Amino acid sequence: MIKCPNCGHENGEKTQICEVCGELLVKPTIETRQYDDADYEEGVPRWGSARFNATMSLVLDVLESKNHFAFALDKIEELVIGRKDPITGDAPAIDLSEVNGLEKGVSRRHAMIVRRDGALHIIDNGSANGTYLNGQKLVADQPRILRDGDDIRVGHLVMRVSFRALSPQN
Repeated sequence: MIKCPNCGHENGEKTQICEVCGELLVKPTIETRQYDDADYEEGVPRWGSARFNATMSLVLDVLESKNHFAFALDKIEELVIGRKDPITGDAPAIDLSEVNGLEKGVSRRHAMIVRRDGALHIIDNGSANGTYLNGQKLVADQPRILRDGDDIRVGHLVMRVSFRALSPQN
């Protein structure tokens, strides 16, 4: 028998709700999943330059790894950030599969970097886990200017943006 803590009625052994007063007699077994992401994170202001010239490259350093991606700035029109499609084999220009992109919540076509009006912009492609620029969540399909020193977070994977002089190892 289960005694109701509210009214004291003796209920059957498998009863979950008191037959007299409706009090819940058992604790729920399902817990709500707690998300650690917010639409806004406290970001650090960045004051890097958005300007670059044809003799420079865009370098994206994947934080917490030794991987980086480098592209000649004068050749950039559109760079997709995402993961390789395991069925078709199609891979974006910035393929984060090798740095645990799937486990870190990166979509196959998560975001893209485009050149417009002489500057680089980042655009979220309506990704499931969001794209963040210096801690602020981007609105899908709305471009934001990239600057030297910015941090881009796709899902839970962070890359640091830098504009560097072209060199043989880039």
